[in-house]
Amino acid sequence: MNKTYEVMYLFKEIRELVKKSMVMSFEDSEITSSQWMLLGALLKNGKMTMSELSNYIGLSNSTVSGIVDRLEKHDYIRRVRDDEDRRKVYVEITEKFNEVAKKSHKKIEKQLGERLNKVSDKELNTVIEGLKILKKIFEEE
Repeated sequence: MNKTYEVMYLFKEIRELVKKSMVMSFEDSEITSSQWMLLGALLKNGKMTMSELSNYIGLSNSTVSGIVDRLEKHDYIRRVRDDEDRRKVYVEITEKFNEVAKKSHKKIEKQLGERLNKVSDKELNTVIEGLKILKKIFEEE
């Protein structure tokens, strides 16, 4: 197997396994994967307009609007008008969601810790070194 293809394939498989694990961690929160994707964008970038959100997560404005409506009903996000241009509306995360995110983050961290505790220190150090090398490779571009 071509080494480049092998790295790409393993990277894809690992990403899917991590995603599956995270989705399972959030099952009790009643938040869909699309909603998590939107919330993740807001966590990473801070407040964003609907257009910025649509572009960032690759969904249509109407789809994003529906997701925002549902999350707003749960009081996880809110719409805020720009003080200078009242036509511009931002979407931002609420404190209620910040609390949900903290709890979920702790749960994921615990699950990852339990998995990593099953391998030897030598194996874990090998994984960490490999990830550092991969990060360095991508940073050089």
